[in-house]
Amino acid sequence: MSNTDGNKRIWLAGAALMLVLAGALLLVWSPWQEARDPRGLSLLDCGAVPDDGQDDYEAIMQCVAEAKETDGQVFIPEGQFHAGDIIELDGVSLIGAGADLSEIVSTNPERGSIDLAGENVELRDFKHTYESTVPRGNGANDKNNITVRGASSFTITGLHIDKSSTAGILVRDRASGGVIRDNLIENTGADGIHITSGSNDIVVEENTVRQAGDDTIAVVSYNQDGAIAHGITIRGNDVGYESRARGISVVGGEDITIEGNTIQHTDMAGIYISVEEQYDTNNTNRITVHDNIVDSTGLRENSDHPNILVYASQGQLDDITFTNNTIKNAAHSGIGVWGDGQIGDIYFRSNTVSGSAEAPTAFKNGDIHLEENQGFE
Repeated sequence: MSNTDGNKRIWLAGAALMLVLAGALLLVWSPWQEARDPRGLSLLDCGAVPDDGQDDYEAIMQCVAEAKETDGQVFIPEGQFHAGDIIELDGVSLIGAGADLSEIVSTNPERGSIDLAGENVELRDFKHTYESTVPRGNGANDKNNITVRGASSFTITGLHIDKSSTAGILVRDRASGGVIRDNLIENTGADGIHITSGSNDIVVEENTVRQAGDDTIAVVSYNQDGAIAHGITIRGNDVGYESRARGISVVGGEDITIEGNTIQHTDMAGIYISVEEQYDTNNTNRITVHDNIVDSTGLRENSDHPNILVYASQGQLDDITFTNNTIKNAAHSGIGVWGDGQIGDIYFRSNTVSGSAEAPTAFKNGDIHLEENQGFE
């Protein structure tokens, strides 16, 4: 046998050995690859078992701790998982397989919030609900569905939030640069989406909010917080559907845009711009409201809320502009501006009021500027 033949046999034997080793490596590697789904470390790999009715809280928090040290994402696979306490996510994202596939059920009605903190974090594509609820009481944040605690550059999208004792999504502690998009929020004990305590530069768009226990989407700034919510856009949302208070409200805030929303069937005003003495809220300035449809609001018995209400009982409310809104079928007046606070310039341009049970407009305070509106008295 020539040296060439021997070398060839050695090369072939080495190649065969390499193939065997590669196959063995693949057998070891494949489960790890599966665990490291692009959407994050799977709850299954931390010991959670779907659909067994048992508490998965420790497994969830184990995954959160591991993800904190690696890629910063936890994946909720298909199935229902139970959590007996608050899920704290600091710099960790929580991603599901879809709001109709992945579900977290909070079993403690007093402590079931998913708390979001850190930078560039995301909640996406799962359902969160409570097994049971308790009275709203003092409105403790521990019993929200989602509480954003000062997070920056955060995203909340594709969630189904169903049932809570307090808010669906609460944004607080000067959270900034966030997007809340394409979520279904229903059956909350308080506001559907509530933005407060100096939070800023946030977009709330294309959400559906129905049967909220209070306002569907609210921006509120309390004087005690020492900071005012600002730079917020509320766009393209579909809200109301027997919600128990206002549709979209700004009660203390600056530089806020409300555009292209549909608001219908709320107990109180469809759009509410205000400064309130009762809750000691901050001033409200530079609010733009355009291209919205407000239909059949102010439905609460013994209420006098119009479809759109501008109201101040303390402080200053100024530079509020309404353009190209459709205001129809009000249970009372179409538009109202009143209150004993300081109401400055209120602009109405190219708006349409129709089908009001009472007078189309009720202007009792403020410097009202009217231009090319239809249906106004």
